[in-house]
Amino acid sequence: MSNENPGMLKRFYCLIGMAIILYCTYLVYILVMHIWHQEGSHAEETAYKDNLTESERLYQQMLEGIDKEEADSEYRDIGKSHELYTFHNSEIKVKKDTQNYCIKCHGDVPHDKKKEIRSFLNMHAFFLACETCHIKVENVEDKKFVWYNKITGERHSRIDIDSYLGNTVNKLLVLRKEGDEYIPYATSQMKKYISTFNRNVTSMSSSAKSAGLKVVHRPMSEKPVRCDSCHTTNINEAYIPLQKVGYPENRISRILGNEVVGMIEKYKEFYIPGFLKPTEEEE
Repeated sequence: MSNENPGMLKRFYCLIGMAIILYCTYLVYILVMHIWHQEGSHAEETAYKDNLTESERLYQQMLEGIDKEEADSEYRDIGKSHELYTFHNSEIKVKKDTQNYCIKCHGDVPHDKKKEIRSFLNMHAFFLACETCHIKVENVEDKKFVWYNKITGERHSRIDIDSYLGNTVNKLLVLRKEGDEYIPYATSQMKKYISTFNRNVTSMSSSAKSAGLKVVHRPMSEKPVRCDSCHTTNINEAYIPLQKVGYPENRISRILGNEVVGMIEKYKEFYIPGFLKPTEEEE
């Protein structure tokens, strides 16, 4: 019996050593994959920025802004953001979007990097689906715009717009042509994938999470729809067919008017005096 114990101990220690080696190998693999994905993303971002024109670079700077830190989570929820400003004493109940798959992660008010213009951008998020601006369809024949109900998901090719949409229950969504049909980018298959991803993301490894995010954001355009793509002086050049989706003449004249177009053209570089830049309240 005494002669067998040393052999059993050796086998036991060998198994422990092999387990440690395998675990260390796994850790090294995870680290290498994480670094590889990080470097790949950085290289893609660098290549994208290098290919921007001067006008596009200035526009990107305007969107990114001077404040790179994420805003408080309250800003992402349109209901909570309104609660922050109770001094308005508004009785309006904001109609939240329960249909769009982008807001599952990004929230109803996704633009928060640049304080000077985030209200302007988030105002558009009231009535424009994220895909409408961030998935750009170049060919007119390959795209179709529809309004969907934020609560029920019911779609209409046109709605009656008096003047301003205000706290509307409808959002404008772009569809892409596939065969003889126009379909949304958020197909049922994609929605199912995103639901599974969101459910498991906290337990995912860094490499799996990075790969999953790439799948989710694959349809996104590197160069989204610019402000002056819609706010142009020529209605035939506007990215959105304003008349076709229901905008009345008086509203179109304001969207394409010199005031809005001129403001966008003038403030592409967006110079703001330092004392006018918003600051956080000190606690």
